[in-house]
Amino acid sequence: MTRKAILLAAAMTCMAASVSAQFVAEKNNGETVTMGGNNLTITQKGDADEWTIGGTDISDIKSISITPLSERLGNYSAPDYADYYRAISSWEQRDKWNLANVHDPSVVRADDGYYYMYTTDASFGNVHHGHGHFMCRRSRNLVDWEFMGTTMPSLPSWVEPKLNEIRAAMGLGKSTADFGDDTQFGFWAPCVRKVKSGLYRMYYAITCPGTIDGDGTWTERAFIGLMETATPGDVNSWVDKGYVVTNASDRGLNYHVKADNWAQCYFKWNAIDPSYIITPEGEHWLIYGSWHSGFAALQIDPDTGKPQKEQGNPWGGDISAYGQMVSTRQMGNRWQASEAPEVVYHDGYYYLFMAYDELSVAYNTRVVRSRNITGPYVGIDGTDVTNHGGEAYPIVTHPYSFSESCGWVGISHCAVFDDGEGNWFYSSQGRLPANVYGDAYSNAIMMGQVRRLIWTEEGWPVVLPECYGAVPQAAIDESELVGQWENIALDYGYQHQDVATAITLRADHTVGGAPMDGQRWSFDARGNVLTVGSTKLYVAREADWETAPRRATLVYAGLDGKRTLWGKKSQKHTTYGATDNTAAFWTAFSPYYRDDSGDCTFHFDFTNHTDRAEAWNNWILVITNGKERAAKDYKEYAVIRADAYGWGDFANDAQRKAGMANDYDWTTFNDDMDGAKVDLTLGIKDGKMDMTAITTTAAGKTYTYTYTVSGLPAGAKGAFLTMEKAHLVLNTDGCYMN
Repeated sequence: MTRKAILLAAAMTCMAASVSAQFVAEKNNGETVTMGGNNLTITQKGDADEWTIGGTDISDIKSISITPLSERLGNYSAPDYADYYRAISSWEQRDKWNLANVHDPSVVRADDGYYYMYTTDASFGNVHHGHGHFMCRRSRNLVDWEFMGTTMPSLPSWVEPKLNEIRAAMGLGKSTADFGDDTQFGFWAPCVRKVKSGLYRMYYAITCPGTIDGDGTWTERAFIGLMETATPGDVNSWVDKGYVVTNASDRGLNYHVKADNWAQCYFKWNAIDPSYIITPEGEHWLIYGSWHSGFAALQIDPDTGKPQKEQGNPWGGDISAYGQMVSTRQMGNRWQASEAPEVVYHDGYYYLFMAYDELSVAYNTRVVRSRNITGPYVGIDGTDVTNHGGEAYPIVTHPYSFSESCGWVGISHCAVFDDGEGNWFYSSQGRLPANVYGDAYSNAIMMGQVRRLIWTEEGWPVVLPECYGAVPQAAIDESELVGQWENIALDYGYQHQDVATAITLRADHTVGGAPMDGQRWSFDARGNVLTVGSTKLYVAREADWETAPRRATLVYAGLDGKRTLWGKKSQKHTTYGATDNTAAFWTAFSPYYRDDSGDCTFHFDFTNHTDRAEAWNNWILVITNGKERAAKDYKEYAVIRADAYGWGDFANDAQRKAGMANDYDWTTFNDDMDGAKVDLTLGIKDGKMDMTAITTTAAGKTYTYTYTVSGLPAGAKGAFLTMEKAHLVLNTDGCYMN
């Protein structure tokens, strides 16, 4: 293939800065095609007189123009596909999936300009059964994904003889698995890489059913296999190249370990979750492993894609040919609660990303790095996870929720990749929490997610909090940062969602709101770095995924010690709760405000909308001890409803009743509250709480509702709004804490 990189003319090279402009081609049929990048490559297909530019056939192009980023930002339209995809989850509607039914993605950019994503066999309701294995989809822009089909028609023919060959060498009879029933086997964690033009390799894992020799013995082994293709755009072109590696044990034939005796796993290395890397020196390596002991590094022959060394029996004696350990969460413990290694090289370091904990809720991503492919890999806190083992830091992703939505859990098993022009991305699945949208099975929703990854000045990766929406990266002016933000500290907690709290970047360069209250901020527009105190936060434009409709906003990500901080600029008027007023009690929340001193004032400015059906279907104010919702030791001192009713851990019914006063007209109350503007102030000082809510109805009537109580415990205080069968539109400029 002949490749000619051509800068398209002086008038078009004004996009030398990556954030200045974008090429837009008008095709002969009137369709427009966006072609990003600093340089567009004109490519000839073989020796034929067929040429493409940016992946588009030149003969189809009528004209090419440049649209300035500022104009594109003003015209930006965010992705509108739904995250809750149950209505289109069936196999028959796979053309509508986009990123629905994605689990353990691997992403590669191919010669044809497409990004290809390959995934584990997993789908809502197992709709993929009977349709082959390792689903593929492709995209030009990382936003719109086309479902292509599956790449493996059935269980590879080599699995049965290879498994029985090993069993025979162990003195065991043939496996009793039904090799004609693919549903008995697991098809996991493909890893796809471009080796060179015209050669792509997919390493994949297959788990075998049953135990090694019946009750009281360890579970059967897994295999990593290999497929290759020259044309990833043809899902039927993948050719299976057979066996690569299996589970290795250093315990000889002592496999009589009960399948629930996790700490004494029979296998040392578990042949699952391969990650394939070609080093700058041209060496080929697999990093693999899941739960058993840690991760192993295995050198690969570049020509065959198979292990470089003769391996011998995968048990007893010397099993070094099956790999050497590069990371372990706890030295000497076989049960690691870590899996899915992903290794990439960037600027002198190998970065080892990994998934911690169970995948349905607790899944979170960690990263460590090394100057050498085999380690030692060291965390940001200095922990050597290769030679000594230990918790890997920093935290890259973690279950979280911004205030406008139920948030996400199970965010890990990542693919990390770049576009060849210095832009990096992180992709994984995310799961909805349990029992949201009135769906008892919502946690089985697996949505593929792509996020931008930014390298800090110190060389560590941070992932932006919002999914990638291809927002034009127009220059950011310091004045845009002033206002209310939601901040999430990704602190580790098993099956705990980290919740957003509200902070304000003031025009005088001070910060209001925990945990940054009283610090000063500055902004370096050259690198888009927001510094709060001594913490550097990397700012970008991204889609506000929680608003309806989605629209562009500012986000940040940065490291604060071992944790990542995520932030999102609040829209001036932001809606909380379903706009059709169907939000059930305790399902939608405003930003969470917290003050560590406990003497403070909270202010909320919002418009209340309600279904008018019941007096309590309105706003609700919650006053807490400053802990996050559902966190350990969380307490609600008072929950105050708009209809002059309340409860909580402080004050009895008589005290609450005595402390409440209002001048509502109860004959018109339900109608009055729909579309009413509410100015709510909550002051707390020396243990006394005073709330005043002034309501102005759409018809212009004004009501005053107050609540006063004394004797609150000392210490931090928090406040947020929720609602029932209502929705609130907050003026975020009027919501703050002093």
